[in-house]
Amino acid sequence: MLSFVRVENGQETDYSLTRAWSSRGKSVVETFDLIRDGHPISDLERSEYAQYVEELIPPGLSQLFFFDGEKIQEIADDDGSLGLRDAIRALLGLDIIDQLQTDLTVYTSRRADQDSRNVFDRLLEEQERLKSELETQQDHRAELQSSCDQAARRVERFEAAYRSEGGRQAQSREDVLAKLRSAEDTREELSAHLKRAANDLLPLSLAPSLVDRLYQSANDAREGPQRDAVHGFINAFEENALGRASKKGCWSREHFDELRASVAKGPAESANRLWAEPDWILQRLNELSDGRRQTAANLADRFDRNRELRASLKRELEGFDTGQAEQALADLKEAERTLGGLERELQICDERIDRQLRELEVIGRKFRSEEIALKRQAQEERGSALAVRAQGALSEFGTALLKDRIARLKSEFVECFNKLSRKKSLVASIDVDPADFSVTLIGSDGVTIAKNSLSAGERQIYAISMLWALGKTSGRQLPIVIDTPFSRLDQSHRISIVRDYLPTASHQVILLCTDTEMTPKLADTLEAHIARSYKLEATAEARQTTLFPIEDLAEELA
Repeated sequence: MLSFVRVENGQETDYSLTRAWSSRGKSVVETFDLIRDGHPISDLERSEYAQYVEELIPPGLSQLFFFDGEKIQEIADDDGSLGLRDAIRALLGLDIIDQLQTDLTVYTSRRADQDSRNVFDRLLEEQERLKSELETQQDHRAELQSSCDQAARRVERFEAAYRSEGGRQAQSREDVLAKLRSAEDTREELSAHLKRAANDLLPLSLAPSLVDRLYQSANDAREGPQRDAVHGFINAFEENALGRASKKGCWSREHFDELRASVAKGPAESANRLWAEPDWILQRLNELSDGRRQTAANLADRFDRNRELRASLKRELEGFDTGQAEQALADLKEAERTLGGLERELQICDERIDRQLRELEVIGRKFRSEEIALKRQAQEERGSALAVRAQGALSEFGTALLKDRIARLKSEFVECFNKLSRKKSLVASIDVDPADFSVTLIGSDGVTIAKNSLSAGERQIYAISMLWALGKTSGRQLPIVIDTPFSRLDQSHRISIVRDYLPTASHQVILLCTDTEMTPKLADTLEAHIARSYKLEATAEARQTTLFPIEDLAEELA
């Protein structure tokens, strides 16, 4: 239920809106009641209530007067979106001209030939269908955003409960558990390296003396065939020398015995029998370098240090006593999962809305193309000719009005921005594209300022200044509702917003903020302009939010 007072023809009129849903079998039925000055509106059918309320505050305008930190961020990041463009046109009164142009086009289409009328009617029906689907999707997005906001507040409550129940200690325990899991993974990795090394030459590095003996034996075994060849040569030479009648007698049997004894003095005769090729053994032993031995030693050292770390972490875990924080942590994680799911749904919904906006833009171009064709056909017919002339006059008037409103918007924006920004002369002027209302900032030196070069706080100030300037340019007296506007602003910019913007933003401003955003200092600055203050408390058991009046906001926040 929503109640508000609207000034109509100088008189205050009370309105009360009630929207309810009821279940009927597998369907949900919505009812919408509208009361004016305590009585149902007699000159309206119930089916016309929603349209009547939309005329009071058109949906396109609502996003420029009822906004939150996310909307501010959206404008700060991209001021050329289709939704924002349409809202600005409505705010500046340009939508009325668009509607008149459409009505005149419908009139001329009815006087055109049947084929052209059919094409035009189909485009018009398609446009209306897309607008209806877009409105439904935007309503769904609003509900999702509301659910998201509730889930975010629920996460904040569980975070507070988690901290109060010893959550910091529990979080420390989670950190230790994470370190232990990492240490266990490292142990598995080191074990795998050690196993591979053990299957290779690592065991031999543990017995260097034995390796030296094996190396010598393999080398001796490699030289054995060479000695056998020498012995064979000596025997053959002896047989040949002694078998011939030598007069000089230079070589005797004693000489050959001494030669054989000299060759046999090598270690080959005492070498152990090897069960592999000596060359293969020597090659493998040569691979057992000092570097590989050092690598094996490093692996063993890392494994020992990992074992000590795991033991230390396990002892640390035994010393934790988280108490009730574990349940609070479980509640917090569940709330975060719910919020994450809603945010994903919201993202999907935004993608659908963007797609529908693009489709609507395509249909709009086709509609305008057919409109031009119909105008050509209607030139010769008197009534249609008058309509075409009226459309031309409207087009000229719309162009002049747009030029005037953009000039006022540029002036108002520069004044608003420099009033809120710490750098008072940062922006000297702006250019506004009349097609999509995208804004180009120009500095005092005449050079274009890229918005991505602004700080996060300055981009927020840019968005708030644009909303402020649009409101002043439109001349409409609508209340402004702002939800959590300070979340991305530093203290200096917060003070500027509170001191310079909020008191003059509109004749009525409703500010919704958390106790972490609104500080006692900011409350003191606003005190002279505050009419009423309330504290909103959500009760999970009753599933409702209760309002409590606050006498002194600064004292409440202290």
